[in-house]
Amino acid sequence: MSNSNIDIVKVLETKLKGKSFQIQPGKLGTVAVQAIPDSHREVLKVMLAADEKTGVIAITGIDLGATIGVYYHIRTSNAFVTIQSEVPKENPKIATITDLMPGAAFHELEVSDLLGVVFEGNPRSGHVVLPDTWPEGIFPLRKDVKASEVKLNPPSTTDARFSGDKGLVKIVIGPHHPALLEPEKFAVMVDGETVKSVEPRIGYVHRGIEKAAESKTYLQNVYLVERICGICNACHATCFVEAVEKILKTEVPPRAKYLRTIILELNRLHSHLLTLGHAGLEIGYETLFQYFWRDREPIMDLTELVTGNRVISSAITVGGVRRDLKETDIPKIKATLSDLRKKVPFYKQMYENEPTLRMRMQKVGTLARQDALKLCVVGPVARGSGVDIDVRKDEPYEAYGEIPFKEIVHTAGDTWARMNVRMDEVEESINIIEYAIDNMPTGAYRVKVPRVVPAGEAVNRVEAPRGELLHYVKSNGTAYPERVKVRTPTFANIPAFLKTAIGESIADVPPNFVSLDPCFSCTDR
Repeated sequence: MSNSNIDIVKVLETKLKGKSFQIQPGKLGTVAVQAIPDSHREVLKVMLAADEKTGVIAITGIDLGATIGVYYHIRTSNAFVTIQSEVPKENPKIATITDLMPGAAFHELEVSDLLGVVFEGNPRSGHVVLPDTWPEGIFPLRKDVKASEVKLNPPSTTDARFSGDKGLVKIVIGPHHPALLEPEKFAVMVDGETVKSVEPRIGYVHRGIEKAAESKTYLQNVYLVERICGICNACHATCFVEAVEKILKTEVPPRAKYLRTIILELNRLHSHLLTLGHAGLEIGYETLFQYFWRDREPIMDLTELVTGNRVISSAITVGGVRRDLKETDIPKIKATLSDLRKKVPFYKQMYENEPTLRMRMQKVGTLARQDALKLCVVGPVARGSGVDIDVRKDEPYEAYGEIPFKEIVHTAGDTWARMNVRMDEVEESINIIEYAIDNMPTGAYRVKVPRVVPAGEAVNRVEAPRGELLHYVKSNGTAYPERVKVRTPTFANIPAFLKTAIGESIADVPPNFVSLDPCFSCTDR
């Protein structure tokens, strides 16, 4: 069972003592475990037996020359563990972990797509991020592959994704759809109006950002990773620069930490207000949509006031932030937040008591707590199912360890619970920003850092609005990174929709799906 006081390093050292594992505390999280191929499963079993919150956050594949590194990034109640394994570059195979952690399926397929590693036993097959026209045997994140020289195959005119079972009808949602602004495809098989299965297809706007990062400087990459997502851009920038700062062993000034926290919470307010309104649009309640998007505008104005930019803030940099907060701007920030706070009770009352919202959201898309743990979901999707995980609390970064705030958890596990998590977090974000302003340290807001980053590697997590975001950075001692890996929250949460949609009405697909707050710009990166 889960135990917040468990010492995962001691557990691993005790259970793996005398076996062929190298345990390195403080590396790539709380601890890194070097494992020979297929012994990674033994490490996972030890962790699962010790802590029910054990879940895979990401799997990073790295071209190491003669071998491919396969790094499993695993969370527990109070620790972050990286299991490092390697497979030969020729015929790279490793055993799947999907029987232990079903949520690992997409993570494994992505490493297969990008680096050619075969995860034996994975129940899914086919491309997950690369197009179906991608040539066989070409893996874009291998060092010897130049993306500009890859020639795609002619597109197929058939779709054999389903067997066409008698009596079932396939409804294809996407890749272009008026309600979903980014291209993605969900082929839904229905019996009458009941959903029987869902087959996802992402990657339509994959931009190869991880590959592009290898040919850009660290400073250029701050701008690049920001553009993974327009909404949570500051989260990506913060996650990346914190990883670089770990390699540099740079300590950011206290004032910069508070300023970063303010920017991150403005990001969260913007994102949550957008999603809470968009949920109304998806169920045909356009008045709710107009209310929330009206009140989202002043928050975007505050982002512009604080950072100088309205959408892509470009405020976070290695060593701190790019500009200080003006004392003359504080009254306007407080007045805007005070105005939003006065409106929160009205919005909460609507979400809690409005019959239309209850009818379309309550008991729709229910994800049980145990299923949420097995599928390794993150953010409001996890907290809506009673899983109390939040990086801001579990592994405080920036000023979060000094600022009091509540971790919002609901237990119903349905669409309504997930949206109410976000509704309650709006008020908490206001509290955090106000506290940060009132307790802002004096002093520098930035320190100088060298352009050349020493050889090393680091993994970093932040709590983006949609959930836990991960960046892994490996330096080779030059001005350019050896590897940058990004795992976004939506990528981790898609399996939840594939499960909760089954057995429900096709009419419940929109509210269920929007309750994930999906972002395919982030997912495809």
